[in-house]
Amino acid sequence: MQIVETGPDDERFPAWCAVWSATQLADHPDEAPRPAGDHVALGRRLTAAGSAMRGTHRAAVAGGTVVGALRLLLPVRDNTSVAYLDVAVHPAHRRRGAGTALLAEGVRLAGAAGRSSLVAEVDEPAAEAAGSAFARHSGWTCDLRETRRDLLLPVDEERLSVLESEAVAASAGYEVLTWRDRTPDALLEDRALLGRRMSTDTPNGDVPVGEEDWDAARVREQETVARDRGRTVLSAGAVRDGRLVAVTDLHVPLAQPQRAHQSGTLVLPGHRGRRLGARVKIAVLRELAADLPEVRRISTYNSDANRPMVAVNEALGFRPAGALSTWSTRLPPGA
Repeated sequence: MQIVETGPDDERFPAWCAVWSATQLADHPDEAPRPAGDHVALGRRLTAAGSAMRGTHRAAVAGGTVVGALRLLLPVRDNTSVAYLDVAVHPAHRRRGAGTALLAEGVRLAGAAGRSSLVAEVDEPAAEAAGSAFARHSGWTCDLRETRRDLLLPVDEERLSVLESEAVAASAGYEVLTWRDRTPDALLEDRALLGRRMSTDTPNGDVPVGEEDWDAARVREQETVARDRGRTVLSAGAVRDGRLVAVTDLHVPLAQPQRAHQSGTLVLPGHRGRRLGARVKIAVLRELAADLPEVRRISTYNSDANRPMVAVNEALGFRPAGALSTWSTRLPPGA
């Protein structure tokens, strides 16, 4: 077996993408895997001028066949001691050393890039997921567990109307706005602040990451990346005295619109306790029903420690459907 570099312009990259598809189908047979174009767009982001993230890809090749995939992500604007690793091994080629070899290559590359903390996420469709067992066996530490919750659509209208009325009454004086794909210019600086606070205010357990550096340019970069990945993003925000104080984003892959992803919801301190999280989520659900009725399910992830947001989701009808764990390891000085 060989570990070789690959990327969006390499002939091996379609097979690299196919490893991820096979892995996702094995774990979630009732869901469409991420399309190859999504991986290509993410890969191109890593070499784009001014990008907040750099990185590289490796493929494990045995007998001329790509059997495993590694993606290494390196933040460049913040958290510059951290590297993010994604590893996948084709289900038909597991327990033959590919995962171990790819992990070792990721650790080597991270060390060469001057990173001292490595972080990886593991999707857990059921208890005792293979990825978690592999991370534990490799000596990594589980720093955070989040529950995946799914909302089946359409939402019961009576339930939604009651929650909406309660939220509007609790947040008098706030206006809720919606937009799609591009944050209005007047809200751009506030949106950047919310991005920064999202990195500090949501529970991160013991994951070795700190505050992210967000500005208007980074917001626009993220919007471009979403578009390049074939996603449309429905957003809603709460405004008070002309300032954006709460936001939520819902990503819909246009090629596979049946399942959407709620990527983040945040209310700034000083404006919490007024049901603004519920208001912006309901506003997005209304937009989704009107513009993209083909969406049948929304998935979101929350730490169970984030009780206010979990309560909002459960009130809307989200129900547990799996988990996501975040693991890390530290490299010794000079490694």
